[in-house]
Amino acid sequence: MASFAPSSSTAPFFSRVPWWRQIRVRVTATLVGLVILVAGSLFLTNWQVRRAALLAEFQRWVSAVGGTGAVALDGDAIARIEVEADALTPEFARARQVLETIRRRVGLTPAEIYVLRPTPEGGDPYEAEFVVMTHEEPFVGNRYLIRPENRAAFAAAMKGGLVAFTGIYEDEHGRWISAFAPVQDSSGRTVALLEVDAKVGRYEAKLREELILEALVTLAATLLVVGPAFYLGNRLTQGARALARAMGRFETGQMDARVELRSRDEIAAMADGFNRMAQSVGERLRLLPFVSRFTAQAVEKSRTVENWLEGVEREVVILITDVRGFTAASRLMKPSELIDALNRLLAMQTEVITAHGGDIDKFMGDAVLAVWPAEGDGPTQAARCALALQAKMRETRPAWATRDAAGQVRAEVALGAALHLGPVVTGAVGSEARRDFTVIGHTVNFTAHLCATAGRGQVLVTDALWARLPGELRGRFSHVTEVRLKHAAELTVVRAQAAADTA
Repeated sequence: MASFAPSSSTAPFFSRVPWWRQIRVRVTATLVGLVILVAGSLFLTNWQVRRAALLAEFQRWVSAVGGTGAVALDGDAIARIEVEADALTPEFARARQVLETIRRRVGLTPAEIYVLRPTPEGGDPYEAEFVVMTHEEPFVGNRYLIRPENRAAFAAAMKGGLVAFTGIYEDEHGRWISAFAPVQDSSGRTVALLEVDAKVGRYEAKLREELILEALVTLAATLLVVGPAFYLGNRLTQGARALARAMGRFETGQMDARVELRSRDEIAAMADGFNRMAQSVGERLRLLPFVSRFTAQAVEKSRTVENWLEGVEREVVILITDVRGFTAASRLMKPSELIDALNRLLAMQTEVITAHGGDIDKFMGDAVLAVWPAEGDGPTQAARCALALQAKMRETRPAWATRDAAGQVRAEVALGAALHLGPVVTGAVGSEARRDFTVIGHTVNFTAHLCATAGRGQVLVTDALWARLPGELRGRFSHVTEVRLKHAAELTVVRAQAAADTA
C-alpha cells in the first residue's frame, strides 16, 4: 500500500490567509454592508416621504393661521381703511390687534402677517396694496407686485374665496411659504386678503431633526448587526478550521480523522460529507491487500510517470472463464431474472478471484478475464483460483439451475476456464471520453480460444504455465490432451485437471 506524506500546505492554511480574506471578516463586512445598504435605502426613502409630509404639514399650518385670522377680521371695517391716515382709526387698531394676537400666539414676526388687497380696477391684477400690518410704523397704501410663483394662490383666494398656499419660493429676504385667506364683508364679498408668510427655516429645522433621528437609527441598526455578524463569521471560521485540520490529518495517513460539528449548517453538511468520504476511502484502502499487484503497480506508476497510459509489454498469467449453458438458460428467464442471475455469477467469480490476488480486467457478457503477475506466486495463485472457481460452481450448482413451474430442472450452467502465461501489452485503450486500462495481445486471444474449447467444469492449462507450478499443483493438472484452436495450424498440447477435480 502506498504511504501518505504530510503536506506542508494544509496545517498552516489559516495562518497564511490575510485577515481581509478570512471568512469572519468577509461575512461581517458583507452583513454590515447589507445593513447599511438596506438601512440607507430606507433612510433615503423615509426621508423623502417625511420631507414631503413635513412640507405639507407646514403648508397646512400656514393655511390654518391665515384662515383663522381672516375669519377673526371684520371685513366691513377693513373695507373702510383706504389711505395712510386711516392707520389712526379705530378700525385699523382693532384689525391690528387681531393680527398682533395671532402673531404672538404662533410665533410670527411683524413682517410675516398682514392684510392686503388688489389695487383699484384698471391696474395690474397682481399688484396689491397693504391695508393692515403689525409694524411699528404703518404703511397703508404701499404697493408691491405679487411674485409670479404666488399668483395662482393669490387669485384662488381673491376670486375663488379659498384659503390657498404657495410652494417654497425665494426672494431677497429669504425662503418662504405663504398662505392667502379671503377677508369677507357682511355681504360675503372678498374685500381683502390676509397673507401669512412663514420662513422655511422653521420647516428646515424640523427636517434636520428628522434627518438626525433617521441617521441615529441607521447607525444603531448597523452597530447592532456588527456583533452578530462577527459571531456568525467566527462560527463559520471555526467549522472551516475543524474541517481543514481533519483534512490535514487524513492527508498524513490518519484514516480515522473525523469532524464533529453541531451547527447543522452547510459547514456541518460538508463535515458530514468529509466523514463519509474518509470512511469510504478508508474502507477501500483496507481492501488494497486484496488487490492484485498488477493493478497496484499500475496505480503506483501513474503517480510518477507521465506517459503511464501508453502501452507497456510485460509477462502475465491470464485466466478466462466462460459460463457454459447460460445462453440456453437465459431463454427461460425473465429480463429481471436474467440480470440477477448474471450478476450473482459474476459476483461469485469476483469474490474468488480477488481472494486469490487476481485483478479482474473486464467482464465480457458472462465471461471474465483476470490477470496475475507472472513473477513470484502469481502462477500458483492463478491455478489455485481456477480450481477454486470450479469447486465453488459445483458447490453452488443448485443455485444456478433454471427450473420450470413444476420445479423440474430445465437448464444448468457450468464454468469452462483456461489459463495461459505469456507477454501482453498493458495500457489505456479507448478515447478521451471513455478509457479502459486493459491487457491486449496474442496471449489474451490465445487464452480466449483455449477457453472456448474447455468443457463444462474443466480448466485447461498451457505447458508454459504448467511449468511454473509447484509439484503439488502440477499433479492436479495431470490429464494431457491436444486441442485445435481457431486460426492455429497445429494442435496445442494442454493439461486439464484430474478427474477428482471435476467431480
